[in-house]
Amino acid sequence: MTPRRRFLSATVAASGLHERMAPRRWRLPLFLSGLVLLSQAFPLPSPVRDAATLSWASGFHLILPAWHILFTPFCSLADHLSVLSFHQDYVLVFYVIAGCLLTGWRRGALYFMLFVAFIAWGVLVPRPMGKLVSDNPSTLLIDFHSHSLYSHDGRHSFTPQANMRWHRLQGYEASFITDHNRVEAAQIAKGISQMDWQTTNYRSLEGEEVSLQKTHLVILGNHTKVDNRPYDGYYDKIPIFIHDMHKIGCPVIASLPEYWFYHWGAGVQDFLRWGMDGFELINSAPKALDFPVAYRLQIVGLCRSQNLFMTGISDNHGYGYATAAWNAMQVPGWREMDADTLEKAVLKTLATERFQAVQVLERVRFIPGSFWGLLLSPFATLWLYWRSLQPLQSVSWVAWIWIIFALFSALRARDA
Repeated sequence: MTPRRRFLSATVAASGLHERMAPRRWRLPLFLSGLVLLSQAFPLPSPVRDAATLSWASGFHLILPAWHILFTPFCSLADHLSVLSFHQDYVLVFYVIAGCLLTGWRRGALYFMLFVAFIAWGVLVPRPMGKLVSDNPSTLLIDFHSHSLYSHDGRHSFTPQANMRWHRLQGYEASFITDHNRVEAAQIAKGISQMDWQTTNYRSLEGEEVSLQKTHLVILGNHTKVDNRPYDGYYDKIPIFIHDMHKIGCPVIASLPEYWFYHWGAGVQDFLRWGMDGFELINSAPKALDFPVAYRLQIVGLCRSQNLFMTGISDNHGYGYATAAWNAMQVPGWREMDADTLEKAVLKTLATERFQAVQVLERVRFIPGSFWGLLLSPFATLWLYWRSLQPLQSVSWVAWIWIIFALFSALRARDA
């Protein structure tokens, strides 16, 4: 400490000013702690909404493991960042860069590197996950579209076993593995499920995502690969594909974002005319999460009028550790069914119940409906995140606020 700083410190101590100023140091952590705890007065009605009606879905709860609660500021923030759309990501990065620049180049560069490191951790590193559960024992939580390393764009470490483990952690009780023009992972996972479903209470089911001319179509229940080559290259081959899939008993689902990007309008009407069985309402990939709500509601209206089912999907390729959607189906007795039996029951329910077969559940997130909504989406997302905190998460946040404050105080005292 320099002589001048020692003199000033001695003067402040002698005058008693230090004692009067000390409480100011506690104002920020006290304010932040109170703000976090205040969130419990404004809880969200449910962790999920009905994607078709946009109303809160009752009877569902998000169960958080102990490690998730302990590291709430990191895990829960990563969860919410994982379900931002592509354009929301851009807006968030803009705000982060602007905020970093206000702190100066050197400090701003450090903060931005920490932000990038946090995003990379959230996307690439496994972490504790919240599990959605239903109060109704007849409700099956299922995913209709996911991938593995066998897809050309799948993560190399995302094995069939990793796919199954990821789904169990999210609360799914069954999922179709639908690799791009491949079925090996679906077959491997199905074989594993046949042996351990009574232990894990999870079943992996078989399907495939068939890539055609600017079109991705998901089929369910095929036990061998459906070769896309005879149907690829020309738009007018799509109805032939749908017809052939129906002949072998496989429902066909129009995949997001392709039907939005390449077939919106007249193309969707063609799909209806050709006998499409269902449409995806939500895809957890960032580019698909930009699908406008107004367009989604149009698809809901078409599915209602044509008696088609709807799905919400994870589309997980091994990157990211939070899903944007679950599907709830009423399948009485599903808990006593092995993987093969459950797959048949799910396909039968889709075929007979049609529009009423699936309730698509959407993780609570802010969906901007205009340019200004998009511009303000980081703040709206923060508002929803604040209201989504469970009591123990609030306690965890308060603990971390004071831990960080104590560390900064110790560092300042050392430098003084």
